[in-house]
Amino acid sequence: MGDGSNVGTMENIMHLDLHQLIPRFASLRLRDPERLARLTASMRQHGQLMPVITVPESSDSPRWVLIDGYRRLQALQQIGEDRIWVDVWDHSVDEALLLCLARGSERSLEAIEEAALLHGLADRFSLRELAQRIGRDVSWVSRRLALFKVLPEELLEAVRNDQLSVWAATRIMAPLARANSDHARTLLTALEKTPLSTRELERLFIQYQHSPKAQRERLVNNPGLFVQAMDEHDRTTDDERLAAGPEGAWCKDLGITEQILKRLTKLAPTLFSCQQEGSDTDRLQQPYERTKAQFQRLDRILDQGGKHDRL
Repeated sequence: MGDGSNVGTMENIMHLDLHQLIPRFASLRLRDPERLARLTASMRQHGQLMPVITVPESSDSPRWVLIDGYRRLQALQQIGEDRIWVDVWDHSVDEALLLCLARGSERSLEAIEEAALLHGLADRFSLRELAQRIGRDVSWVSRRLALFKVLPEELLEAVRNDQLSVWAATRIMAPLARANSDHARTLLTALEKTPLSTRELERLFIQYQHSPKAQRERLVNNPGLFVQAMDEHDRTTDDERLAAGPEGAWCKDLGITEQILKRLTKLAPTLFSCQQEGSDTDRLQQPYERTKAQFQRLDRILDQGGKHDRL
């Protein structure tokens, strides 16, 4: 068994047919359509720049187990390629997975992906052995395993299928499942009908943590109703804040001005009828012209984005 010294050397690089790969861990990797689309576009233009990582299925097998590079494999399949560059590691599958986890920072594995891989190794290695082999402390390994164990299978499947973000799974669903796994399942079902943004989901969970049992039931069953209530609360709060500041004074004064203009509009036909004396009309026209000039000045200020008009 190799010690890793020959990992990544040119003599380990091979060009294989896609059917020679065994994607054994595909179900443990997350789907990310946006990243896959970007990678596919790049590989269509530039080709495969980095080999995927494999190990031999056995000493006499013509097939190789894919350890890392599942997104590159998908991209090549979408492009229509039937060949792939692979880096063949001289390790067992377990040893290769451990090495891949040890290089997690450069392999960009998500927390749930790490948890799933560790879960598959936990029956063959102790926590201390796992921690030592991947360069982490025991508490880190324990947290990753706990993350995988606490999430119901439905939630893990939702993450794999990109129906639930990794952030939502780790920050919201995992602690919710620890507190009440039934509520986590109920919320997942509700989110399929009423998707929430990251901010909305975070606010929902904060409210859940500070609510009595009956209200918690309502929150997970109908998260959309909570979001509507929060939106209405935010609008009311914004209105109150605006009313207390210069914006409120602006709106109030414009409202008064609008009512005055309506009254003047009704009076104008009578006051400026052709029967009126010329001098009377002039006296009425002068304040109107001054007011009109003020409105024109205000228009210029607004057109300039609020800059002060010195005219």
